Amino acid sequence: MSEESDTPVVAVATDLQSPKKPTLLLLAVLGLILLAGCTVGGVWMYNETTLQKPLQRMLVADPRNHVVRAKAHFDGWIDTHSVVFDLTDVAGDSSQMDVFRVLLQYAREQKDHQYQHIILAAYGQKKFVVPGEYFQQLGREYDTQNPIYTVRTFSHHVSAMDGEEPFPEPDGGMLWVLKEEMEQFNDLNKRWYLDDFVARHK
Repeated sequence: MSEESDTPVVAVATDLQSPKKPTLLLLAVLGLILLAGCTVGGVWMYNETTLQKPLQRMLVADPRNHVVRAKAHFDGWIDTHSVVFDLTDVAGDSSQMDVFRVLLQYAREQKDHQYQHIILAAYGQKKFVVPGEYFQQLGREYDTQNPIYTVRTFSHHVSAMDGEEPFPEPDGGMLWVLKEEMEQFNDLNKRWYLDDFVARHK
């Protein structure tokens, strides 16, 4: 009699415990989803507050900047050593100096932050790299440096994504050097965003 009476008890206990396994598994999956969501949200928020909001604030502050649209975020969203400055669109009546002014003003906004690289991108495509130290220098000198000098010499500090330096400092007489430097600046802008802009608006 004792053996017969014990058997149903074991069966009932097993039946009562079995639903807990899928419940615990479901809770674990939901916890992982929640953790992933919080992580992604935290990464987005850090990019937004550190880089994007200062950029948008700067674009709105100067009425001349309405012809330029841009975004800023850390490279891969998590590499805090590298910032991607991405031109998302420019107006048809904008000039190269409009875009360059926005970049310099953003350097001023970020002058108290140290980065290893600033990546110049356009329409989501990375094109060139600016050393972070030089970018910080541009920001600190924004209110005092002759902008013509900055335009002339900016290209010398830019490298391609593969590390190539496509715009070396030219040698020669002063007039020749000035001519070459302006041509380099124009070529840089064409390769950075102008060629893509023309292709998109044909």
